[in-house]
Amino acid sequence: MIRNYFIIAYRNLLRNKLTTGLSLFGLILGVACFLLLATYILNELRYDTFHDKADRIVFANFNYQSPSDVTAERSQLTPTAVVPIAKREFSEVEEGARVYRFNNREVMVGNQNFNEKNMAIADASFFNIFSFSFIEGNPEDALKQPNHLVLTKTTAKKYFGNRKALGELVEIDSKSWKISGVIDDIPTYSTLQFDLIGAYDSSERSKTETWNSANDWSFLLLHKASQMETVQTKLNQYTKNLFSDDYASGYKMWIGLEPITRVHLHSQISSGNAVTYIYIFSGIAILLLLIACINFANLMTAKASERLKEIGIRKTLGAARVNLIFQFLAESAIITGLSIILGVLLAFFLLPAFGNVANAEIGTQSWNLTYFVGLIIILFVLVTSVAGAWPAMVLSKFKPVLALKGKNLSFGSTALLRKSLVVFQFTISIAFIMATLVAKKQLYFIQHTDTGLNRNNVIMVDASNLTTGQLATVQSELRKSENISSVTAAYDAPVNVQGGYTISVGAGLEDEMSITAIPVDKDFVSTLGIKILAGTDFTLSDEKLVKIEPNENRQYAFMLNEKAVENLRLTAETAIGQPANINGRQGFIKAVLQDFNFTSFHEKIRPIAIFVEYDYFGEILVKTAGGNPTIAISEIEKTWQSLYPDKTLNYTFLDDTYAALYKSEKRTATILNIFSAITIMVSCLGLFGLAVFTAMQRKKEIGIRKVLGASITQVTAMLTSEFLKLVIIAIIIAAPLAWYFMNGWLQSFAFKIRMPYGLFLLAGALGLLIAFLTVGFQAIKAAIANPVKSLRTE
Repeated sequence: MIRNYFIIAYRNLLRNKLTTGLSLFGLILGVACFLLLATYILNELRYDTFHDKADRIVFANFNYQSPSDVTAERSQLTPTAVVPIAKREFSEVEEGARVYRFNNREVMVGNQNFNEKNMAIADASFFNIFSFSFIEGNPEDALKQPNHLVLTKTTAKKYFGNRKALGELVEIDSKSWKISGVIDDIPTYSTLQFDLIGAYDSSERSKTETWNSANDWSFLLLHKASQMETVQTKLNQYTKNLFSDDYASGYKMWIGLEPITRVHLHSQISSGNAVTYIYIFSGIAILLLLIACINFANLMTAKASERLKEIGIRKTLGAARVNLIFQFLAESAIITGLSIILGVLLAFFLLPAFGNVANAEIGTQSWNLTYFVGLIIILFVLVTSVAGAWPAMVLSKFKPVLALKGKNLSFGSTALLRKSLVVFQFTISIAFIMATLVAKKQLYFIQHTDTGLNRNNVIMVDASNLTTGQLATVQSELRKSENISSVTAAYDAPVNVQGGYTISVGAGLEDEMSITAIPVDKDFVSTLGIKILAGTDFTLSDEKLVKIEPNENRQYAFMLNEKAVENLRLTAETAIGQPANINGRQGFIKAVLQDFNFTSFHEKIRPIAIFVEYDYFGEILVKTAGGNPTIAISEIEKTWQSLYPDKTLNYTFLDDTYAALYKSEKRTATILNIFSAITIMVSCLGLFGLAVFTAMQRKKEIGIRKVLGASITQVTAMLTSEFLKLVIIAIIIAAPLAWYFMNGWLQSFAFKIRMPYGLFLLAGALGLLIAFLTVGFQAIKAAIANPVKSLRTE
């Protein structure tokens, strides 16, 4: 019996090639898109869960708030004292580890020089807390000795080829380091990313426990996962006691804790609550699959009138309704099975391309085989049931007498349901289009809005591997070029300044607040075109005053932005000349700058101080002359090669560094682009199915109208108007939905566009046009048909 169901189902599907093809195409796309997005979501959800002790590892963050701060300054980086004190003072803490990252390090291996941007140092307990797989060496003692170094597999191969790395020596900062271990490459779904990691005891910072600077990542391993709140309470009390005088004056400082498995998606500090994008992608995946199922159901019922006599004969010959239901479910199962097989193959083929679009290294390794097979089985059952149950119930209920008489049977209440499903499909599709257009406009706004500093034609050269003398030589040589208009330097990239300091202002330095600050070269403000509202720019005299030895005799000149001056309850005019101190740097306020964005548009403009200091610069900023930077780049390369051939040159455009701040938003916009197009395509299949069904149901009516003189245009308008009404209803529903979700998304930006209602109208018009083209094809086909053929049976 079951074999017979599938044989008949197979024949019916072959006979109705158009319906079968459209159903297959829609479901294949739905399944493939669902699996692609599910793979990406799984990859994001498993961040840091691969560690054996992941449930007991917590990540510490640093929080500071002065009386004048509206909100607390929060940072992933913590003081060096946090871990050792937590281990000594709190019995709930089993172990702890500090991690300090270097921006850039030159590594000498024999006669070869390697520029490493991803080096860190960590406490000896690091590999007892985190589960990184060792290929060579022992995790217990890999970082116990100073100047011991662990490499990843790829780094070890880069340095030593196929020979054993354990015990080999390399040189970093003129010191010899011994390779004490080699581990597998760090999974992409790890918050901790490094290519080589050395012993924390190799650094001078390991010798003191300080609270006045925050530069470490701090991790604690608890005895029990449930003890985090207890440790948090004890930490809060400890810092209150330690800084009781500061607390009494209105200053607050505390260490926050969060499970490491929540850092990637949920931490406001590290990723801006990236879990929002997981919800978005999950919704897209489920809705696309649901739309594909709706298409299949609509297309099955669209062919119903062609099978009424078959159903009548079957019932007359004794077939029960349950037999007919199984028959239609068998057809659904065949299409679903084929769709899932082809959908899995398509998803597998597209995974690398989708990984590039999503800016993530995803692959089949994201799946557990057992779970994957289970998901496929669940998908098969759900899709077969959702897509096949409704047509099976509808088509099996007709009375055999009416069916055999060839009556044009009504589907009753199912017509309303079918139209409702089309409205649902287009509501989702048009909402996606609206969301995509809003996201694009916000990204355009980010790229083209004046941020207060001029990023155009600015090349940022990595100078972290140069001494201050070497850097000055490079600057001097580059300034000789006619293709370079100016050269300056800064501690870090000026579009993402994160340095946390404290400033005291006034004759008695009584006004104090937390502030972001960045040491720069004297030409920094003029090179980047930052507007000075009051005071004057840095001069050669300011440079000389900060190069005086000893450091205690230095005199600093500070520039503050409008926000900093406002928070200090000063004006641009009264601020000039005020005594100031930033973390022990004694000086005065020389100028007030117009507010400019020095972090992403997600954050409001905070107080910032700029001061001349030549102890260390991480970046050289080169402003090119003219519109073609290629010549300037060539001269930078020649200058670097002639001066320091043994050092690696790394550079990027400041505009590209700025754009990288919004990679999550760009990724989301791109994915919305792709899947909104797929959604509208799949939805059109459903609309096409309904158009086929309607034209078939009204075939004789169309024939009569044409005999009575109706034109092709009139018939086409009659058939399309009904569908366009459904699309208009979908637009009316989609607009507030899109507004609600996109307004919430825009709230994550401190600087954002006004809701572009004109784009909503554009999206609606686009949806109408696509729907008209889809339905119009079938309507014109029905309108130009020979009426004699449809009426000759009457």
